[in-house]
Amino acid sequence: MADSVLLPHSEVGQHFINLFGDYLWESIESPNVAPARWRTLKHQLRPRVLWEQWNNPTVLVGVRFGHTTRYGMLDLDAGGRYCIPSAITEIRGALETVGLNRTVLVRSSHRGGLHLYIPLPEAIKTFDLACIITQCLKAQGFTLEKGHLEVFPNPKTYGVDQFVEYNGHRLPLQPQSGSWLLTDDLEPQGDSLSTFFEQWEWAALGQDLEMLLLSAPHARESRKQEFNRRSLSPQAQEWKDDLDIEIREGWTGSGQTNRLLKSIATRSHVFEGLSGTALVDRIVELAIASPGFQEHCRHQNEIRSKARHWAKSVEGYYWPIGTRRGQRIPGGENTLHQLDARDRIAQAVAALKDTEFPSIRSFAAAIANAARSSLQTLYRNTDLWHPEKSPVTVTGQGVEPADVDRESISNAIAEAENPCNQPVLHTTGGGMKCGGPEAGLKNSFSLDGGVRGGDFSFPQPPAPKNNPIPIPFDECYAAIQSSVRQLGWSMERLKGFLSEKFGRSRMAELFDEELFVLLYWLRLERVDAQC
Repeated sequence: MADSVLLPHSEVGQHFINLFGDYLWESIESPNVAPARWRTLKHQLRPRVLWEQWNNPTVLVGVRFGHTTRYGMLDLDAGGRYCIPSAITEIRGALETVGLNRTVLVRSSHRGGLHLYIPLPEAIKTFDLACIITQCLKAQGFTLEKGHLEVFPNPKTYGVDQFVEYNGHRLPLQPQSGSWLLTDDLEPQGDSLSTFFEQWEWAALGQDLEMLLLSAPHARESRKQEFNRRSLSPQAQEWKDDLDIEIREGWTGSGQTNRLLKSIATRSHVFEGLSGTALVDRIVELAIASPGFQEHCRHQNEIRSKARHWAKSVEGYYWPIGTRRGQRIPGGENTLHQLDARDRIAQAVAALKDTEFPSIRSFAAAIANAARSSLQTLYRNTDLWHPEKSPVTVTGQGVEPADVDRESISNAIAEAENPCNQPVLHTTGGGMKCGGPEAGLKNSFSLDGGVRGGDFSFPQPPAPKNNPIPIPFDECYAAIQSSVRQLGWSMERLKGFLSEKFGRSRMAELFDEELFVLLYWLRLERVDAQC
């Protein structure tokens, strides 16, 4: 505290202000009655006035936290689940895991509540300490709840229109307030401030500040993820509601076990953050409790085995809301359509994992057909299947091939081996103004340029066997961009061209087949420009 601050004359008063007088805005006070009737002071309290009020037996006084603090405190209300010696011992053990090794225990008032002070050897950021203590206790199974256990400073939110203060707490050992120093067995030790200061200094010297500060980034990140999980986007909320409806109805007939277990697993992992054994337990618990389980589920004897399969599968390509795994977060930038597509792709990969394909392109075509997905969508999710782009080979562990239509698998394999049957690239008669591949092609097509023919049939040569895709979609996009640059077109010129040819002004709005058509038209524009 600055030398210019007017401190109390007594050394005890000065020491007291040095501990609790760093931030005196929005202080709180109440008449010394039970229960207390707290009100917030709308002015900055002066240090000497604070000391005088602390000594006044008719008034209770409290303070808040500023940007930094040299202590924390836990409030354990009388009658709450943690206001007993055994719980205090467990809390102290939990705090030691983040370097907070010593505390000072005080009875807060006549009602018997407890304040567990956590002195620090030097000031740290208040919000860091709030997050560290809160996340430490939550991670070790303590429930933070008013009337039982509260953390000071609290991990407050940031106000948009006005500044949000940290919660205030009453000051310890005020005369005739019922506040006493306590032993570990909750026996009174008196209300001497000198003894309190001695215990405070002893506790501060015993803290592992290095360990505490190392915990700060992790605690802040955990708090952020927790906040994000509570604040669902509209898309995530819609997804969660859909899963809840599906789960709530339960079994209404046979053959529904896989679908229901998948919904339960997804909901429990993504929106409850469960994983591993806890996720398996939750799947089993909800499945057995669901309507129709006893009447219609044909897998009651193997429900846990199936729960393990689905838990592993869901953890493979979904992740809890608010975490940062991958670039696409369910319910965030992903849409429900994209999530469903990833689901179908993963199942198709699982069903095709034992089938050999001569090339990645033929494999991609088979997946697209089995998953009922476009190739463009497939290439946007290469992490699920492409051996060169997926950090872990995805084999669909836990995804049962029975969930993919067997007929679509057979068709996919047949179509991958017969490029003339590929609907993505080869049109059929009547689909466009051409006769399809069986009628022959009058135009040639290459990546270097196009040649205008007599008719405007779809521009592609007969695809080689087992290689039905002339270029992947990422290469198609690159070729389109290269053509636009070579033509020297502005973005407005390209939008006008798209509107003229397709009735839409953005490439993102085009269907898969239309992207290849766009590349063809751009090639023709380049040929015309060179003539």
